[in-house]
Amino acid sequence: MAKKTKAKRKSTRQPNPVVLSINVCDTIIRDEPTKKVSLIGLFSAINAITFPATHPSMHVYIALTNGHGSYKLNIQLVREEDNHIIVGMEGGIKFMTPLQVLELNLQWGGIQFEKPGFYHFEVICNGTLAGARKFIVSQIQQQNPHTKETKG
Repeated sequence: MAKKTKAKRKSTRQPNPVVLSINVCDTIIRDEPTKKVSLIGLFSAINAITFPATHPSMHVYIALTNGHGSYKLNIQLVREEDNHIIVGMEGGIKFMTPLQVLELNLQWGGIQFEKPGFYHFEVICNGTLAGARKFIVSQIQQQNPHTKETKG
C-alpha cells in the first residue's frame, strides 16, 4: 500500500526584496558615465544644543535586490520612543529581475527633531518591514570658545 503524501502548497505571497544597505549622509553624488555612487559625510548621529532642532539636509541611500516584480514602497523616519513618524515618502518600485540591484537616493530638508533619542529609517515593501537603519539624536552642551592664556 502506497503512502499518501501531502502536496506542498506554493506560497502565493510575493517575497520582500533584500535590503543591501541603508546609509544616511550629507550628500550623494552619482557619476553618470560610470553609474558609480559616492556617499559624502556618512553619519549615524546628530548633535544639537537645543530642541526642537532642525537638521538642514540629509540624504538616505538605499540599495535593494531580490525583488520579484512591482512593490509599493514606503520609506519613513520614526522616533523609536513612541513610533512617531517624523517624515516619509511612498511610491512604487519595479524589479526587472531578482538579480537587479535597485538604488534609491532620497533627500529631506528641514527635518525637525522635537527631542533627543533614538530614531530609525524604515524600508517597507507591500506593508512589510524589509529593513531599518538606526541613528541617535543627542543634546550636547554649548562649548565656550577657547581663550588664550595671558602671561603676567
